Amino acid sequence: MADKFEYSDVLDHTYECFTGDYINGYSIGLHWHYFMEILYMIEGEMELQIGNSKVCAKAGELIVLLPSVMHSLRITSEHALYYGIKFKPGSLYDKHPSGSMKWNEMSLFKMAVSDKNVRDHFPVNLIRKTDIKYLMNLAMNEMKEQKPGYLSNISAAVQIILTDIIRIWQSEGLSPDNLNQPPAETLTLEALPAYIDDNISEDLRVEDLARICSLSYSGFNKKFNKMFGRPCKNYIEHIRVRKVAQLLTDTEKDLNTISQETGFSDASHMIRCFKKEFGETPKKYRGRS
Repeated sequence: MADKFEYSDVLDHTYECFTGDYINGYSIGLHWHYFMEILYMIEGEMELQIGNSKVCAKAGELIVLLPSVMHSLRITSEHALYYGIKFKPGSLYDKHPSGSMKWNEMSLFKMAVSDKNVRDHFPVNLIRKTDIKYLMNLAMNEMKEQKPGYLSNISAAVQIILTDIIRIWQSEGLSPDNLNQPPAETLTLEALPAYIDDNISEDLRVEDLARICSLSYSGFNKKFNKMFGRPCKNYIEHIRVRKVAQLLTDTEKDLNTISQETGFSDASHMIRCFKKEFGETPKKYRGRS
């Protein structure tokens, strides 16, 4: 399954906004990722395989791809154009009040891996009350121009879209009580990248992650390496230093504080790992940012 996993370094980018502009026959094979993806069709049509279902998305329609769901797409019209946003749900507020509901990253993830029949295809008649095209276009322009506060505007656009999606899910039978269920004590391997991102400041031990996944230490290491293309310990260190780079760029926090927030034992250890990854010290990296 390693060749079907799509990695996205959301620690560096938080959001990825993109445009798909393709001709008939273009396709993207089956793959999955731990981030969430929203696609909005501007022109044309495309066929998507989402889990065990096939849907045809037309102009003005929205597709929501939840974390860990296997999916593929194929353009079926002469030309197709769509906007897309990728993000880790946890990059939004941990809990966002929406009337009587509260939702969070683990709630969304649990919907993705459970057998709940939540909608992923939203035709025009379901989303016509919200100007999705305007919100998606706003996110695209904000990402392109990157003026001060651009991430806040992208986040706001995404939250409006997701709030409408959750209201539709609720109207179709999804109970708000289910959204507030505590995280399960066990996780699948597919869930680990999101779990590691969310707990990067903690002392993440491979043996503990293996136990959470109900696997032996050796079995866990073998499966993790096969799925993600690197050993778990190496993966955790990679995510830590990427988070360090983000904090160096976006904040004025000192190295001791950053090392604590990214789970390193101390600043010296953080500096050694950072230099191995980036080829320069955090101080030099910050000076160039």
